[in-house]
Amino acid sequence: MAATLLIPAQEVANREFDYIVVGGGTAGLVVASRLSEDPSVSVLVLEAGHANLDEPSITMSGTFGKNFFQPDFEWGFLTVPQEHSGNIPFYWPRGKGLGGSSGINFYVFTQPPASDIDAIEKLGNPGWNFDTYLKYSRKSERFTPPSAHEAAAERLYFDPAHHGTDGPISTTYPLLRSGWDTIYQDTLGNLGLPPLKDAVRGDGNGAWMATCSVNPKTSRRSYSVEYLNKAGGRRNLRVAVDAPVARILFHDGKGEAVASGVEYIHDGKTYSVRAKREVILSAGALKSPQILELSGVGAPDVLKNIGVAPRVVLPAVGENVQDHVFAALGFELKDPEKWNTLDPITDEAVLKEQLELYAHQQGLFRLSFTGVGTGSLTRLSPTVGPALTAAQLARVPALQAAGGPERAEQYALQAEKLRADVASLEIVSMPTFLSRPNPPEPGKKYMTLVSIANHPWSRGTIHATSADPLAVPAMDPHYYEEDFDLQSMLELVKFVRRLGKTAPLADIIAREHNPGPEVQGDEALLAWIKAQTNSIAHTSGTCSMLPRDKGGVVDPQLKVYGTRNVRVVDLSVLPLQIGAPTQTYVYALAEQAADIIKGVI
Repeated sequence: MAATLLIPAQEVANREFDYIVVGGGTAGLVVASRLSEDPSVSVLVLEAGHANLDEPSITMSGTFGKNFFQPDFEWGFLTVPQEHSGNIPFYWPRGKGLGGSSGINFYVFTQPPASDIDAIEKLGNPGWNFDTYLKYSRKSERFTPPSAHEAAAERLYFDPAHHGTDGPISTTYPLLRSGWDTIYQDTLGNLGLPPLKDAVRGDGNGAWMATCSVNPKTSRRSYSVEYLNKAGGRRNLRVAVDAPVARILFHDGKGEAVASGVEYIHDGKTYSVRAKREVILSAGALKSPQILELSGVGAPDVLKNIGVAPRVVLPAVGENVQDHVFAALGFELKDPEKWNTLDPITDEAVLKEQLELYAHQQGLFRLSFTGVGTGSLTRLSPTVGPALTAAQLARVPALQAAGGPERAEQYALQAEKLRADVASLEIVSMPTFLSRPNPPEPGKKYMTLVSIANHPWSRGTIHATSADPLAVPAMDPHYYEEDFDLQSMLELVKFVRRLGKTAPLADIIAREHNPGPEVQGDEALLAWIKAQTNSIAHTSGTCSMLPRDKGGVVDPQLKVYGTRNVRVVDLSVLPLQIGAPTQTYVYALAEQAADIIKGVI
């Protein structure tokens, strides 16, 4: 099991390992586990957070956001105030401890659209296409399908070719569902988004049911620590926690920077450990660019500002930030006894009862969300959407000129999707109260319809502002800097309001709770959106896998340009945001990276 691999952080000081993996999160544990399958190599994982193994608040299903704002489990990052969204900072939750964000996310495990993955290859990355992705996604997954009766009754369509059967990460359809998923799907169909049997290929306009990363045999969260559990007992893999990495140690090697190890901090003291072969950064899209900059890899002006001597000039480090944002609309339900939601557990007596039921794999903590709708702007807003789309397409040449070669091809691919009417907006049905600003009323049950923008045109930055490795970098996603992003969200929110007033969903809704009937007209809705937008914590792009002259930080082998033996393996390498939750992609990315490092591909 995972605990057998732990070693006190001070005990690895001055030792040498073949591979040092910086970050024990979603990607890092996959890579470390796969590399250590070769008994002839030694692997060390350095994790900044605690071990947090077998913590019920992590392993339980149905604990949406329970560990947010909990400093033992979550970093609690904040962006800089967002100029185009009310000048407020945004909360960016990230997992702290082994498993990283796979231990605090909302369990969704769905495949991204094939065209989004193929776009990665089109941007100059041979071998990073959907077919290869699917091979490695299947390798990570252990899918338990529903019964034939259940699948037919609740439209739990799935393609066995898209799922793995013997990987470390257990997935299935939610073990308990809200009861309104087919009603929700029928309503989406009445507004032009019909049920889809394959949401992966095609334009994605339609409704479907999502799977989750929960083990149906135990009702527990399945997350990247499963890879450590499989590796338990290996003498060539060690994991040190409470050991944030300060910087990579380099020496010169015939025109390339060669990593000789890393410095890390433990109990206020700085230590170093040597790497014989490679250093692999898996600290996530927020921290990997900071570690590179503190190591002298980045833009000269950034390095000068923090007082770090340049080792490799790489201006794209920390650039190209893209994120998924959402606005949550809340609806009070009629006939609350008919529906399963998590709202009752706010009552202490009900919470105690449900915890006892969960111990026997029963009750509300087995609940998750299932219903998803995705659509293009023109599908969701046939009156305004076409004009907004035409205006954005006309703006593309100016965006390409302003963004230079670093952005030109990205914007061209995004324009292709607009022309092809590909789904870029998403509505997820959640069986609990998650909306703002009006609070829930005791004894009521709620449906939250989460409105998500998946393909942003805005681009942000994340950069170190201090040589202190424990300081938080400046995180500036530039939300809604591109007005098309804001106007798309406005039309999406208006669509969701129409959805709530359309049968058969309207027949089970008592009233709109958030934004609420007092918020009327575009101006008021825009103000609500700017105040209530949140991040889904899918930030990508800060160490983009692109050609070096087009904004790249890593090449298709995930090696940092200008270095001989440093790779980045985490969501920061994704150069163009995908239209899906990102954990499924990160598992496949890390599986493919491990085979690249081992020389299998």
